[in-house]
Amino acid sequence: MVIVVVAVLVIVNVTHSNTPTSTGGPTQFTPVPASMVQSLQSIPTSVYDKVGVTSTAAPVTAPTAVSGTPSLTVDGKPGVFYLGGEFCPYCAAERWAIVTSLARFGTFSGLGEMSSSSSDIDPNTQTFTFYKTSLNSTYIGLNAVEHYSNIPDTATGYYTQLQPLTKADQKLISTYYSSKYLPGVTDNSQVGIPFVDIGNKVFVYQSSQYSPSILQNLSRQQIVSGLDDPTNPVTQAIIASSNYLSAAVCAADGAQPAAVCKSKGVSEASKALKLTS
Repeated sequence: MVIVVVAVLVIVNVTHSNTPTSTGGPTQFTPVPASMVQSLQSIPTSVYDKVGVTSTAAPVTAPTAVSGTPSLTVDGKPGVFYLGGEFCPYCAAERWAIVTSLARFGTFSGLGEMSSSSSDIDPNTQTFTFYKTSLNSTYIGLNAVEHYSNIPDTATGYYTQLQPLTKADQKLISTYYSSKYLPGVTDNSQVGIPFVDIGNKVFVYQSSQYSPSILQNLSRQQIVSGLDDPTNPVTQAIIASSNYLSAAVCAADGAQPAAVCKSKGVSEASKALKLTS
């Protein structure tokens, strides 16, 4: 599956013929149970510290850190920008890292249940949707765009558009999704998702930090239930990725809150990204 952005339109070249199913999107939205959100908000710091940035079962790729860029702000605070699609298995995997990371800096509302396309690689990967999500935080602002659902559009052969890109979103993407900042990018009119920009300092692009295959055949509840076990291979992949994102947030927001930014797991990630010495 190839994903490109041309002006405001993401064009998806669908190479399979089966029709994806959806548990969310423009025709249905199922909120994540409050108990699950609470579990995501209360993962012990000891788990983050024990995992650090390594996983015994799934390779974890560090994000790309850049320097000399103006700060990104969202709602007057250091900002995180996310571009993805509900159908996308790599977005499905990366959302776990985003949610567990940003839950350390604020409180989520409006998280929805979601699974990736049933007919793509790693089908039906259990995850969330940011379609109606907001983050209440004194430290960081979140602009999350689920540009496409996982419901097919029979008229185009792609997926139905869910949230449009604003002119500011387009400018951000065209500026930073480029070879000037991101290795391997040759054409900034073609954007691989997920695309995550933390403060214009750290980027995840073209793929998730870990393979969505490790989440296969697991329910959302099974994944969440394992997040308090630092020896769980799935937990290690998610939390190692999460520590990298948390280190990026700390670099963007002045290292606040200190309890997060000075923790062992985040400090290890920060050093790995060369955000600190």
